[in-house]
Amino acid sequence: MRPRARQPAPLVRAFTEGGGQDSSSAQSGRVVVVHPGALPTDHYRELAAALPPRTELHVVDLEQVPEYFQAALDGGRSDLTVSGVASRAADALRSRGLLSRPWTLVGWSFGGVVGHALTSFLSSAELPRQIVLLDSVAPVPEYTRGNDEIGPDLVIPWFCMYLAAKRGGAVPVPRELAAGGDVDVDTLLQAVLEAALEHGALRPGTTLPGLRKVYDTYLDGLRRNNRLAEDFAPARARVPLTLLRPERGLLATPDPLGWEQLSDDLSVERTPGDHYSMLREPVTAKLAALAAVPAGHL
Repeated sequence: MRPRARQPAPLVRAFTEGGGQDSSSAQSGRVVVVHPGALPTDHYRELAAALPPRTELHVVDLEQVPEYFQAALDGGRSDLTVSGVASRAADALRSRGLLSRPWTLVGWSFGGVVGHALTSFLSSAELPRQIVLLDSVAPVPEYTRGNDEIGPDLVIPWFCMYLAAKRGGAVPVPRELAAGGDVDVDTLLQAVLEAALEHGALRPGTTLPGLRKVYDTYLDGLRRNNRLAEDFAPARARVPLTLLRPERGLLATPDPLGWEQLSDDLSVERTPGDHYSMLREPVTAKLAALAAVPAGHL
């Protein structure tokens, strides 16, 4: 029997829970987050609660684009383009009437790339006030790699952060990786498995083959996004950009992750946490303040 095809949910999810939401009253502002997957959209509940009163939160969940989701199960291969995904997101927002009123666009990780591309499909009247990029790497040549360059030395530390975010706790990077040398992936994952079990980031009974399947899917998602970025020729930004960089981000480079090549109106702010934990407090408070509609702009 063939497996049943995955039925996607709506591309745009509205959050009406929390102190910042009130579906029964007129709204004064709007925040739209472009979310590339990996973590569930429920991670944005804290942001919904932290937003100013009468401010909406909507999340564009890219994993609800079937071809995008499937590519993370097919070795990262896809005929999609960044522009194609961004155009679909713009159409979904427009059809729901979400491109009016002062609004802020937020993009986490690869969601920042799609968010930037999305603005190319908007009229001047539909543009957001700004884009807030959460540890997002610009799709410029200096920051794209061949997929054969995306190896364990780069991915294992990210995977440790990812596991910690999924279940809480901490997952230290294996000492074997820090020591250098040619260490095979399964040896590194065995060390990750032992540390994650010790710190409660994986359920008891998790096996190395099971963790390897999770790692391979995670890696294929990175390869998918890398291929999309590599084939994308971004336009210059049409609105101001703010880049939030956590203490432990994807990359340690001191420059603004390539976004200075695409914008003359770019600001950079530092935040606590890592690439995954930055979706929660205390970064949500900073993000909520950035997203607030200034007086006189209602």
